[in-house]
Amino acid sequence: MSANKVLAGSLKFLTLGEVMQILGGNASSGILRIMSRYANEPGVIYFKDGNPVNAACSGRSGLDAVYSLFGWTDGEFEFHQEQVDVEPVINKSRMGIILEGLKMVDDGQIEKLGPDAIGTSRMAATKGEGVVPLMKGPLVDYMYIADEEDFFDGESIVEEGKHGSWIWVVLEGVVEIVKNTDKGPLPIVRVGDGGFIGSLSSFLIQGHMRTATVVAVGNVQLGVLDSQRLAQEFAALSAEFRTFLISIDRRLRQLNQRVVDYYTGAADPASMINNRVPVIKQGADEESLYQVAGGDAVVVRHHEKGMVPLVSLPRGEYFGSVPFMELGQEPEYASVLASKDLKVKKIDAGKFKNEYDNLSTTFKNMVDHMAAAISVTTGVVCAYHSKESR
Repeated sequence: MSANKVLAGSLKFLTLGEVMQILGGNASSGILRIMSRYANEPGVIYFKDGNPVNAACSGRSGLDAVYSLFGWTDGEFEFHQEQVDVEPVINKSRMGIILEGLKMVDDGQIEKLGPDAIGTSRMAATKGEGVVPLMKGPLVDYMYIADEEDFFDGESIVEEGKHGSWIWVVLEGVVEIVKNTDKGPLPIVRVGDGGFIGSLSSFLIQGHMRTATVVAVGNVQLGVLDSQRLAQEFAALSAEFRTFLISIDRRLRQLNQRVVDYYTGAADPASMINNRVPVIKQGADEESLYQVAGGDAVVVRHHEKGMVPLVSLPRGEYFGSVPFMELGQEPEYASVLASKDLKVKKIDAGKFKNEYDNLSTTFKNMVDHMAAAISVTTGVVCAYHSKESR
């Protein structure tokens, strides 16, 4: 922690209202920053003597900005204690703001921002139909970077269907992940500084075929990762953890294809969930991780437009609670429905977490990026399902 950062944590542990009460109780002056991987920029609230006096978030300012931040359901916060030199424009009492903000969220007056809340306003879409979600990563670790490459606006970095084994990290700029469809190119997500281009399959499978096109949005600088070092680190992991990571990689590829299926109308949701029984219910307090040993299952999100099938889980795939990865799916944000002949093997997730904790910074960032991509793309899938259901 820096010398003046006196409070930090997760919005899942402390809500914005609770953080504001702590700062008010201590009559704190300083700057509260709220970060979310679902937002392009952090939100900022300025406090004097425990009361919010100004704020900025996504083009909003003052009280409007504060209220919008009550809709952030997933993110991190940090408070820096320091002198604040901003124009005081908020006169409402701290408790009044908290009560009004919570009421506005309950009444649907504030757009939620989180893994269960990416709707049509943030859906990946063709030109004119919406905004493509932007993902950013943590600070770049340069230890695994073997070279740097520059690309210009509109230039293709990767083409779907072509072979390639490179993985890049975005050093500066933004790229767009695009799937080819019968209705034309379909943007899925955008990836910014600290995010990755390429999957585990890129360096694990000889002759790997790219499953999406990647295009530079403006000028972009990329770092080429040392694939040999990544492969060596992956090989040193236990066989079980390697199998798990590959399973998560497959889950992301399925989600990308599901976006295409809903966009083109090729999806048949009913056939995916017929004759299945729930083994995990969305929002359940489930703490175990399982591997499918027989039968099969499907991950489903309960959405305002009905049940949205996300990914299929045949034998060998995993489902349940992953304590070190925020997938934005089961158990908190999705259910698991299974065939009646489902058989499972319970997994010691603690052992997986130990291996995850010992990964290099670059490899760990790649895993975190994969989890974030699953969470964000899940929201895009739900957005297109809702559009198809109209």
